[in-house]
Amino acid sequence: MSIQFPPELLNQSHTVRQNYYDSYTMGHPFLDDAFEVIKPIIRDCGESRLIFVVGPTGVGKTKLRLLIEKWITENLWKEISDKGRIPFASMEVSLQKSGLFNAKDHLKRCLYSLNEPPELIKNKINFGVEGVYHNETGNLRIKSRILETELGWALEQALIYRKPQIFLIDEAHHFLCVASGRKLTDVPEAIKSLANRTEVLHGLLGTYDLLTLHDIGDQLSRRSIYIHLPRYNAEFTEDREIWQSVVWNFQCNIPMPEMPDFLDIWSYLYERSLGCVGILKNWTRNALSDALDENAKTITRKHLERRALSIGQCRNILKKIKEGEKRYLEIEGEVEQLRTDLGLSEPPVSRICFIPKTPSAKTPNNSQQSKKDVGKRKPVRDPVGQDKEVI
Repeated sequence: MSIQFPPELLNQSHTVRQNYYDSYTMGHPFLDDAFEVIKPIIRDCGESRLIFVVGPTGVGKTKLRLLIEKWITENLWKEISDKGRIPFASMEVSLQKSGLFNAKDHLKRCLYSLNEPPELIKNKINFGVEGVYHNETGNLRIKSRILETELGWALEQALIYRKPQIFLIDEAHHFLCVASGRKLTDVPEAIKSLANRTEVLHGLLGTYDLLTLHDIGDQLSRRSIYIHLPRYNAEFTEDREIWQSVVWNFQCNIPMPEMPDFLDIWSYLYERSLGCVGILKNWTRNALSDALDENAKTITRKHLERRALSIGQCRNILKKIKEGEKRYLEIEGEVEQLRTDLGLSEPPVSRICFIPKTPSAKTPNNSQQSKKDVGKRKPVRDPVGQDKEVI
């Protein structure tokens, strides 16, 4: 077995070694596939200006976002000559202490994410509202008392001025945590409208909860692209082999005197990370931190067990993953029903011979008097209480 990290790291401080592993990025098939699918869309998205990247928690969606940002900066941006533009903008959707999404706070965060770098000081954005401005030192300022509509207008102007290749929004499933007085589709529909007006591609990365929006609104569906970033499923031989390769690469990049034997316990690592590379990376990262603090020679199973997700946590996450995977398969598996609805499942007939189905007979109007049934006496009021005739 051979190490893959620079050997001189072993003479560096714990912080340097920890930072090396934190920044280590390993490509793997599912991540690479999603990356290759999204690149041509970023180059030219056409009318589809919304990308939904969905997958389990901890599967590597944030890592995909970082890869996209690096690719745009190092490759795609060489083709851009407009000095007033920025390569990309990205931000993470946050929730308030109440656990609810706040649209006004989100718009502010979007504006700060589009704040221009120092070299664009000569190309200031005209936000078009008094509540959003740059102070004398060039720093962005947003007044506390400002309407949500004004923030929306300012964001639209910022996107038009800066024209990023893509606006990436991480943890986008938090959009669904809205207060009861607001519709579930308000924010996604607003983003769709904003993307159309500014002609800026928006990428929303989140868990399978984002699939909730699939059946809501034909306009949102028509202008959206869904990209799946799945976990590795131990039910399949190929996935097990890839998982073991992932485990091997991680153990070869642990900057410690002795290489840990992750491969020998790959099933345990799968069990507590559910086949999600992001969870595995964070788990082994935390175990490395403990091992460095103890001046250990390598990461042991005890270090891993100390930092592993509990069985209860794993079962709860797995339940959500299974539900999301089932929903995604249902959406992808509806092709036969779609073909039937479109009339592609049966041989065509001539329009001349086509006899449309007759509508079912309508029930008679209550206001119309129904015909009298034969032999049935018409109801009348019979006289009562009359004296009998005396003979």
